[in-house]
Amino acid sequence: MKGLGIIGLGAMGSALARRMAMSEVVQKRAVFLADVRREHVASLADQLGSSVVETEAIGQVADTIILAVKPGQVGQVLSALRPSLTPEHLLISIAAGISLGDLAAATSLSQPIIRAMPNTPCLIGKGAIVLSSNNNVSAAQLELAQRLLEATGRVWLLPEEQMDAVTAVSGSGPAYVYLFLEALIDGGVAAGLSYSTATELAIQTAIGAIQMMMETEDHPAVLRNMVTSPAGTTAAALREFEKGNFRSTLIEAVLAAWDRSKELQGE
Repeated sequence: MKGLGIIGLGAMGSALARRMAMSEVVQKRAVFLADVRREHVASLADQLGSSVVETEAIGQVADTIILAVKPGQVGQVLSALRPSLTPEHLLISIAAGISLGDLAAATSLSQPIIRAMPNTPCLIGKGAIVLSSNNNVSAAQLELAQRLLEATGRVWLLPEEQMDAVTAVSGSGPAYVYLFLEALIDGGVAAGLSYSTATELAIQTAIGAIQMMMETEDHPAVLRNMVTSPAGTTAAALREFEKGNFRSTLIEAVLAAWDRSKELQGE
């Protein structure tokens, strides 16, 4: 890799820059940053030992370029970037709702392009990242992209037609988890715990349950049954979940996010 360029240094773009600069895949001095906020990008580049470049020139110093701008800014950025792009440049976009076809139309039909869907835990290196590539991406380029993004979490390779479902499950998923934890904490407080104690217990319980599922590889229903004694406290709580259609509500929520993601593709 000649160099890594990152355009757009909001929360996600900055996290990508930090984690990738700390990885062994690319040297800090080979990371080039571009953002319209001059002071912000200069400060980040100084912290990382990287360089600041203009968007128009980033293709001259980097052959792998990550678009981390908002979807509404993609067209303007690609218009500025396009003259410096060649078929040797790998373009990776994390802009939600912008398809591989849209990206190719704004660059070139021969452009190697990868569409990535990260989620917010990427900010701490615990993200879920799904990649979809067009037919111009070589095996070596795909491997490079995977290694780069593994600095932010776990990476999957899936066909683009599954991206809307990915958005609904892992892209939006952290919000579902936070809402559940918020309610669990509030329930603990209502039952007489202090807010800090309820928060600590809820977080550790979630961490432990997830880790147990990962290590045992058991179906969640099996693990749930391990906790549930006949006529016990857990059974009483689960009965309330069923009264509120918890399971079907969550499924419908995922499907609603899936539908909305498909709608956004056409807007």
